[in-house]
Amino acid sequence: MEEYRLQIDKTAKPLMIIDYTFGGDRALELIKSTNLPTALQNAKVKTEFDLAHAWSDFSRKYLESTKEIAGTPLCWSGHYDQLGRVMLEMMRLSRDKQEMVDTEVYEIIPHLEEISFVSRPATLEDKMFCRIWLSLIRHPAFIEMELDEDELAAFNYWQGLFTIALGKTNTELLKQTA
Repeated sequence: MEEYRLQIDKTAKPLMIIDYTFGGDRALELIKSTNLPTALQNAKVKTEFDLAHAWSDFSRKYLESTKEIAGTPLCWSGHYDQLGRVMLEMMRLSRDKQEMVDTEVYEIIPHLEEISFVSRPATLEDKMFCRIWLSLIRHPAFIEMELDEDELAAFNYWQGLFTIALGKTNTELLKQTA
């Protein structure tokens, strides 16, 4: 079966995240050596890279299980790494929230203790982040999703926060090329 990979036209601000893989990250050694806040660490996830890699693996397994149900094409491997990298940036937003007191996004960023799940992707709720990412990259199986009212409110909130983390990730990747 063919793999799905997002193809986009060039934009004014390059979207570095679209071609991102862990192997191409110039900050990978730093990410591998940076410990997560103690409250987020667990037996398998201790560093920033562990967190990103856990999400990459989780999203791959999620899509593989969905594939059997709906004939869903698997993604190019970089798309899983991209989700992991954005989830790492979402954790950083919460960790560094106090530094953003005067920004317009401050109010929607959760406190670190509110997102302890971020270092343990495993639940049905965590699959929402996979669904958000797959819909943002326009994966054919996730363009039109059915959500009930409660799911929709949560989806919209997390998609907004995810989009902020995505923008911050892209900015960080642009700095690597400067």
